[in-house]
Amino acid sequence: RIEHCTPAQRPLLSTHARQRSLNSHRYHPFAMGNIIVSPPNQAAVISGCRGTRILIGRCSFQFWVFETCSRLGLELMTIGVSSKSAETAKGVRISLSSTAQIKIMTGSGTNVELDKVELAAQHFLGYTREEIQHAVHRTMEGHQRQVIGTLTVEELYKDRASFSTRVKELVDPDLQNMGFELVSYTVTNIDDDEGYIAALGATQTAAVKREAEEGRARNESSARQTVAKAKADALIVEAEQARNAKVQSNEFAASEASSRRDLELKQQEYQREVNEATAKAEAALKIETAKQEQEVIKQKTMQKVEEATVMLQVTEREVERMKAQAEGESGARLLTQRNEAESMKVDAEAKAFELRQIGLAQADSVKAQGIAEAQVVAEKVKAYPSYADERMVQIIMNQLPSLAEKIAAPLKNTGKMIFVSGDGSGPSKLTTDIGNIMAGLPDTVETMTGMNIKNVLKRLEGKQGGVESTD
Repeated sequence: RIEHCTPAQRPLLSTHARQRSLNSHRYHPFAMGNIIVSPPNQAAVISGCRGTRILIGRCSFQFWVFETCSRLGLELMTIGVSSKSAETAKGVRISLSSTAQIKIMTGSGTNVELDKVELAAQHFLGYTREEIQHAVHRTMEGHQRQVIGTLTVEELYKDRASFSTRVKELVDPDLQNMGFELVSYTVTNIDDDEGYIAALGATQTAAVKREAEEGRARNESSARQTVAKAKADALIVEAEQARNAKVQSNEFAASEASSRRDLELKQQEYQREVNEATAKAEAALKIETAKQEQEVIKQKTMQKVEEATVMLQVTEREVERMKAQAEGESGARLLTQRNEAESMKVDAEAKAFELRQIGLAQADSVKAQGIAEAQVVAEKVKAYPSYADERMVQIIMNQLPSLAEKIAAPLKNTGKMIFVSGDGSGPSKLTTDIGNIMAGLPDTVETMTGMNIKNVLKRLEGKQGGVESTD
C-alpha cells in the first residue's frame, strides 16, 4: 500500500493494505511493512533496525514494528519578530518589528544536503510547526535586540539595510547550527513611546524648511541691502551738511560760553575773597565766644568740685559719728547683758549655797539626833546583851525617810531657781547633792556608832533573810 496521506488517515490505510497483502501474498517478505512516499516539501525520516534514512521527493519501504517514520516540513516559514522597549546604544528605548523568512537547509537546486536535514531532525523532529516557529523566533528576537543595542536611533532610522545585514550576519551561524537558514530579513517598523523618532522626522523636515527660508531670506536681504545702501548714501550727504551747520553753530556757542565763563570766574573770585574775610571774622568771633564759655564752664566745674569736697567731708564725719554711736550703743548693750548675766549667776550661786548650807545644817541636826539615839541604843545594848544589832539597824532605817524629808524640806519654799552652768548640768547638781547627802548617811552612822550598816544588813540577810522587829 502506498502511504501518502495525513497522520490521521495513515493507521486506517495501513490496516487495509496489510489485510489485502495477507490475503494475496501470505508468505511474501514485503507483506510485513509499508511503502513510504515523501513529497518535495517534506522530509520523511525512517529510523529503525536498518538505521536512519531521509527521503525527500522519493519513496522507500518501512518494516512494521522494527522501523518508524516521522515527517518534517520543508516549507518556508514566515516569522514576525518584534522587540519591545529595546535599548539602543544611547539608552533610548524603541520598539522594532521585522519579518523573517526561514526554512530547513536542504542545499541548493537538486543537490540535497541530507546531513543538514538530519541536523534539523535531531533538534525538531516530532515538534509541531508552531513550536518550531516559537524556538526560531526566540533566537531571532535575541539577536535583533543585541544588534539594536550597538546602534543609535539615527543609524537605525537612516540605514535599515545595514541593520538587516548585521542581524543576518549575526543570526546565520546559530540558525545553521539548528539546521535552518535565513532566506530573508526585513525591518517593517521602528517606533518609540517617547516621540524620539517622530522628533527626528520633524528635525529633518525643519532642516529642509530652514534651507528654503534661508534661501528666500538671502534673496530678500540682498534686495534690502541695495535699497538700504541708496538710502544710506542720501542720509550721509544730508548728515554731512547738517554737521557742517552744527559745527558753525557750536563754534559760535563756544565763543559765547568762553566769554560768559571768564565773567563768572571773575565774579566767583571776588565773591571768594569776600567770603574769606567774612568767614575769618565769624571764626574769630566764635573762637572768642568759645573761650569765654570754656572759662565759665571751668569756674562752674571748680565750684561743683568744692561743693562735692565739702559734702564728702560732711558725709565722712556723719558716718564716723554714726559709727561711734553704733559702737557705743552696742558696747552699752553688751555690758548690760554681761552685768545681767553676772548678776543672775551670783544670785543663783548664792541661792545654791544657801540651799546647800540649809541641807548641811539639817544633816548636822539629823546627825546629832542620830548620835544621841545611837548612844541610847548603845546603853540599851549594854543593859540588854540580847538586844541584837538588827534593832539598831531597824531604828536607823526607820529614821532614814524622815531624814530625807528634812533634807529636802528647804526646797518646798523655793519659788524660782536659776542655774548657771557652763556644761548645762545645773539642775542635776541639786538632786545629786541631795543624793550624795543620803548616800553618806551609812558612813556617818558608822563614824558615830562604829556600826557598819551595810555589813549588818548583809549578815542579817544571810541568817534570817530579812530584818524582824523585836518590839
